[in-house]
Amino acid sequence: IILVHDLTNKKSSQNLYRWSLEALNRDLVPTGVLVTNGDYDREQFADNQIPLLVIGTKLDQIHETKRHEVLMRTAFLAEDFNAEEINLDCTNPRYLAAGSSNAVKLSRFFDKVIEKRYFLREGNQIPGFPDRKRFGGGTLKSLHYD
Repeated sequence: IILVHDLTNKKSSQNLYRWSLEALNRDLVPTGVLVTNGDYDREQFADNQIPLLVIGTKLDQIHETKRHEVLMRTAFLAEDFNAEEINLDCTNPRYLAAGSSNAVKLSRFFDKVIEKRYFLREGNQIPGFPDRKRFGGGTLKSLHYD
């Protein structure tokens, strides 16, 4: 799940909780978890196994003195849902340059997606997909050519 929001719009940041819960509950039997005024059962989603990436845009439009305050609004969501978080200055390509912390987070997110999609919990492999051991263990990081 990739959630993209506007860092300059407080309502967009506030909606991240609702959007994430809607996405996480999409295929499940209704859980009875309701989000009202930002309240929800954090314990229920503490062990979330679905890869989640939160991308904040327009970092360049936030004054330096306000950045910490704005970024703290979304940091809690990333922590609560065990998500990767990337905040982008869309005018600066270095924010996603190879080797940058954001590039590492993006790579780690896609590694989780691949692992979740192609390797079942019990260790059973999806037919037709190469053996995990052939790639040198539990991570597919070695397949990246950064």
